[in-house]
Amino acid sequence: MKALFITLMTMITATTQASIICHTPRSNKIFEIKDTKVTFFSEFDTSANREIASVISKSISSYKGMTKIVNFENQKHTIHIADSAHFSDVEDYIVIKAKSGHEMTYPLSCEQK
Repeated sequence: MKALFITLMTMITATTQASIICHTPRSNKIFEIKDTKVTFFSEFDTSANREIASVISKSISSYKGMTKIVNFENQKHTIHIADSAHFSDVEDYIVIKAKSGHEMTYPLSCEQK
């Protein structure tokens, strides 16, 4: 039981401290996900050097993945990663909802940094 607890805590610590870089298909949204914040980068900056903003996020963690919710540029961004160990262009996505109610969903390509 103690070994299981230590293994589980190590997995949680390893996943929460690592950062993940994600982008939409045409790279019009590029961001880095860290433990408690999401950092957005300049559009089409494939090397992710020009930081636009760093925003505190609300997190919902699951057994394998996570969902981060941030408000950025007067829009609600919901970032969903289904499995942090095995990224998927099909199961990982971002939903951007404007104040007017207009909502767009984009697939994400992610990688561990």
